[in-house]
Amino acid sequence: MGRKKVLTKEDVFTVTGEVLREEGLHGVHFKNISNRLDVGRSTLYEYFSNKDELLLAYMKQLMKEMNDKVDDIEEDLPPNRKLYRLLLVLLEHAQLHQIDRMIRDLQSSDKHAAMFYRDELHIDLMKTYDLMQKWIEEAKQTGIWKTTIDSSLIGDLIFHSILFPNRERLGVEQMADQLFEMIEYGMEDRS
Repeated sequence: MGRKKVLTKEDVFTVTGEVLREEGLHGVHFKNISNRLDVGRSTLYEYFSNKDELLLAYMKQLMKEMNDKVDDIEEDLPPNRKLYRLLLVLLEHAQLHQIDRMIRDLQSSDKHAAMFYRDELHIDLMKTYDLMQKWIEEAKQTGIWKTTIDSSLIGDLIFHSILFPNRERLGVEQMADQLFEMIEYGMEDRS
């Protein structure tokens, strides 16, 4: 009898994220994930009792990862650099916009857990949005950015950039660079 492949939750989460990006929610099932991990489906059941439990755990992990990265943005950076770092974090975690839809689609008997994570995500996102608005105001007050452009409009552009489809084509860093250049300098050719 062969040795059992060592598998971690992180391995499962990595493949779950890949499947979500490539195939959407309908592609997330134990057979697909176990094939990609080259393990039997029974191995996945050692970690998660069903697909819904896997998705809830994955969503919780994504939220934690994003919050940790936002919390790691250095406080002593100028506000526009903080906003650039936030934009990168948001683009890196663009799958979060799928969470509401995923929660609605879950067939889990544990609807309470699903709604708890949805509410928790909303609270975390609003905290991040408020922090972003604070940094936008600081950028205006310190003279880095114009005061004539509505702060909510700037915030919406940054916050909703996760919905822009070009992220896949451009890549996260190039998209963040180009979006931020547009925000800071506009579209005028300054060369």
